[in-house]
Amino acid sequence: MKKRILYSAFLCLLALCMLVSCTETPAETSSEAASEASSEASSAAESSVIESSEESSEPPREVSMSYEIPNNYNDKYSDTFGVEDFVEMEIKSSNNTYAITYYYPDGGSYRTHLVKKRWGVWMLGAMEHRDAKGKTVQMSSSSTDYEWVSACGKTTNTITFRGGNHGDYATSDWNAEDSSKSNDRLLDMTFYDAKTGEKVEIEEGATVKVNGLRVVIHTNIYDGEYNEDNVLICTEKLYLFNGEDVFVQSELFLAQDTYFKITYSCMFPVAKSYGNYILFHNDDGTTTLVKTPLTGKSNYGSNFSNHHKSTKVTLFGEKAPGHRMTVQIYNPEDMFCQSQQYTMLWDMNPSSNKLYFSSFTNSKATKIEKGTVWTYCSSWSFSYDPDATLPDDSEVDEMLGF
Repeated sequence: MKKRILYSAFLCLLALCMLVSCTETPAETSSEAASEASSEASSAAESSVIESSEESSEPPREVSMSYEIPNNYNDKYSDTFGVEDFVEMEIKSSNNTYAITYYYPDGGSYRTHLVKKRWGVWMLGAMEHRDAKGKTVQMSSSSTDYEWVSACGKTTNTITFRGGNHGDYATSDWNAEDSSKSNDRLLDMTFYDAKTGEKVEIEEGATVKVNGLRVVIHTNIYDGEYNEDNVLICTEKLYLFNGEDVFVQSELFLAQDTYFKITYSCMFPVAKSYGNYILFHNDDGTTTLVKTPLTGKSNYGSNFSNHHKSTKVTLFGEKAPGHRMTVQIYNPEDMFCQSQQYTMLWDMNPSSNKLYFSSFTNSKATKIEKGTVWTYCSSWSFSYDPDATLPDDSEVDEMLGF
């Protein structure tokens, strides 16, 4: 009798162990599975994680300190934006800057830049138009951010802005190898001809011609010293420069559980002279026109026009209304993740406005699980109409300023 009881107890214990091993969550799950698990009961979450891992054909991603660099772009990457026609571009390398120029048939040009920050990361820079008579209009400069920046950290106590121009916490004695002075670190950068996909080498001081330019950049975002244990986010950025258009696709892979507050997934800094009119193309088919003064004073705590559910915005100004920049995002599900502000304009200082597409909020920190992947897709497209005129004030829906 005792033997039978002991045998039955052994079978129950064995069954319990098998049940636990079958329902154990993998160390890394997809963002979809993580989202489902947080919104349903535990039993349903367990089944969704198991189903997700069974369907996935790829192994779990790990933190990477190096990436495979193909000789041909098309061997590894695809074109998210569906661009098929590429125009001739001239690339010149000089003084930690790549000037990327498209020439119009009349001799005018449109130029964008990739600039190297002092902590080694390359980012989008100034965008400028030069007409056939040599008049140059620089709508935006290289001094601030176009691409994403996140307030994030390993814990709620270490949250600070990371990425973009906030990658650098430099002082006058800055040293690139000092991990206390920077949290955004370059791993590699590679250039490709967009039409052929072939790798392109651009030496310092050289000028190279391509048919559209693709650039691949990998970086890691750290919280602490430069080692794998402190990597928060692994990023892969795919750029396409083509004529008057700049496209960027950024894949952000969370290497560990990370706490987030306000995040800006796309931005455009614009001189007020060329961007004090902001036209929001709302997702419901309507438009909202906001106007700011040409001059003002700095205010870093208010003077916002926000809560616009717009994935496309056009900016132009009083000084040269024919110069227009349309900024667009293509993956709002990721780029507006838990947003409280959506698309917003900041009348920031006497000379500049800044457009933001936002996610999360400053009111509380949100924990996002390791293994989550976001994709940010954006474009900045310039157009020029010398006959363009300004709208009447009766067409303005909102006025900012003091």
